[in-house]
Amino acid sequence: MKTWVYAVSVAAAIAAHDAAWAQAPAGGSPQLHAIALVDATGKAAARPLNDTLMLITLSNGIVAAASIRPIYDADGRIASGTATWQSGGTVLFSSSDCTTGANVYSLPVGGVRAAAQIRTPAGVVLYVGAIGITNTVEVHSILYDTGCSPVTVQQNGLLPVVATVNLSLTYPPPLSFE
Repeated sequence: MKTWVYAVSVAAAIAAHDAAWAQAPAGGSPQLHAIALVDATGKAAARPLNDTLMLITLSNGIVAAASIRPIYDADGRIASGTATWQSGGTVLFSSSDCTTGANVYSLPVGGVRAAAQIRTPAGVVLYVGAIGITNTVEVHSILYDTGCSPVTVQQNGLLPVVATVNLSLTYPPPLSFE
């Protein structure tokens, strides 16, 4: 019985594949249109990795993950087809005033650079970490959405920040998929 179910499944997959190719343009494969996250100006901002994690290519060729969240209306309902940049991460600094020696935690997503998004007075800023093995760093301040807090702690699992981008200015919301 299992062999018969397997054979029917393979036959159905082959038939579906052949039907898709039957509709392809002459001499080639069917045209696939990439989905992109587009900003308020109509500029492509990122490629989706999943529902909320986007891959942004920075001007220096670095690809980093950035998170989005839905936009809500005045009644707390999700506004259809619109999103904005997510914030709420942390960036750890070796300086006592959140100005130098920025580090971010490694992400649990395989193959994706470490990154953090912080809401600042200028907008949501993406801090992009290096690729490689994590370090232990003596941290003297932490940047939150609410501002900079002085601390003194050694923290492991960190990567140094190699790039930053103000997402709100570079790719202004509302964001949508096209």
